[in-house]
Formats: sequence, structure tokens, C-alpha cells
Amino acid sequence: MTPYRNIGIIHHGLLPEAVELVVALESRYSDGHNWWTATQDTLSARTDDLDASDLIITIGGDGTILRGAHEAAPRDIPILGINMGRVGFMSEINATDAIEGVGWYLEGNARPDERYMLRAEISDNGSGDTPVLHALNDMTVARGAVLRVIEVETVVDGVHLADYRGDGLVVSTATGSTGYTLSLGGPVMYPESEDYLVKPIATHMSQFGGVVLRATSTLELTVHCSTPATISADGFIDRSLEDQQTVKVSHASIKATFLRKRTRDAFWADLSRRLGMRVGPLPRVPQDDGDSASI
Repeated sequence: MTPYRNIGIIHHGLLPEAVELVVALESRYSDGHNWWTATQDTLSARTDDLDASDLIITIGGDGTILRGAHEAAPRDIPILGINMGRVGFMSEINATDAIEGVGWYLEGNARPDERYMLRAEISDNGSGDTPVLHALNDMTVARGAVLRVIEVETVVDGVHLADYRGDGLVVSTATGSTGYTLSLGGPVMYPESEDYLVKPIATHMSQFGGVVLRATSTLELTVHCSTPATISADGFIDRSLEDQQTVKVSHASIKATFLRKRTRDAFWADLSRRLGMRVGPLPRVPQDDGDSASI
């Protein structure tokens, strides 16, 4: 076990209780630890601190974790999420348990939980710029400010799949399957799966309602629109897309790593609790061979 000593805390800047928790954690675990703090809006200016860190703690909701992950993943720094949001699918512990519970993680006891990310390369629109975006949750290609239908020509591994006409579509990792795609009626995937989802948004007369792609697939999305469309990575990195521009999506070379205490098979029970579908542990019933199994 290797304990964590150089720790950054990223917190939601509009939550006073998050600031209070930051102060409490720094006070409780001051001995043998070097702390620095930033809000999700000032994080990008802390390059030197990020480079020297061996753990990032986020305090807020999943949005705060996503911002932390975009800085931590390229540096191979693990993340410990403290939830002050509503559901907090990616968070590990609740704020009410954090002061007592964080110490166990700082001592290096937790298991790493690696989550893959997506990479999107945007084609040149004549400006000479071919930006690359990364996402832990999802990439969304959608209409812009003008309320008009766009068409997204969708090609998988060089084969035409469909032309989606509507508000756009979401390309989601397994981690992001509990986010935007879930609200669109998409399936929830086991978070360590490397497959990814394509789910259209409010489509008109499309032949497919969405697909699951294998991990090695490359997805090409070409927009056809009369007014600029938008690509959004994880809901906070946005770029404009012009008519005929293409976005090429594939696996990224970087991964986000989270610290976990619970076993891998706890995911589905935890999912049910977070969505409010049940309370308490899963019941167990005896089997004919004398063993027991979860249901």
C-alpha cells in the first residue's frame, strides 16, 4: 500500500458547505499531507499543483468529478469523489461520511477503478484547425441555438449505419450510460465495459433507435445543417460545427481512475439505490445445490 501525500481538492465554488468540508478535511488530515484547493472554474490555472499531485479529491456532483477527471486522466492521477449532488453515480462517498472516511483512502487501501474515455477529432472547416476533444461521459452532436432539425450521417468502421434527423445524437461511454443516454431511454452498461453507445435525440423517421458499438470501432459523424450545430464533451466543452463537418470518435489513449472500496459486483445494487428503485440489500434465496445466489 502506498499512501497519498500530495493531494488536490476540487470543489464546487457555489456550495458553501463544500468550502466548509475542504477546511475540515485539511484540518483533520494535516499531518503528513500537502494540500491545495481549487474550484472547478479555477482548476485550469493550477498546472504546477496538478503535476505534483498523487491524488485528486472532488467535492460536489458528477459535474465537478468530470472537470477533475479531464485534468487528472492525462496525468494518471486517481480521483476520489465526495458527493454533494443529487445522485452522484461516479462519486465514492457521501459528504456526511467524508471526514471520518477519507483517511482509509489516503492510506492507500482502495482498489483502482479504471474508466476509458472517448476521443473526438473534428475535421478542418477551412480554418486549418482540427481540434481534439476528450470525454469520460459522452460526446453530444446536436443542433445549436436555432431550433431547427439537423441530420447526422453516421458511419461505423467505414460502413454507413443511418442518417439521423432530429435534434442530434449522443455518443456515450459505459460510465456515461447512467447520464444523458439514460434520460433518452438508453440502456445502462456495466461501467468497466469498453463498448460504447450511440443514441439519437428526438429523431424523425430514423430506422434505428440506437446501437452499442464494440470497443475497437471508429465512428464518423457528419452534420448536415443550415445553421451551425454544436459538439459538447461532458457537457462543459463546446465547439461549433459547420455544415458538412465530420467528427471522428474512437477510444482515447487516456483513462480516468477512481478509488473504490466496494467490490465490483456492488455496482447493480448501488445503481438501484441511487435511482430510488429499492432500499436495502438484495435478497438471497437458497438454491437446490445448497448454495445461495443473489436475485
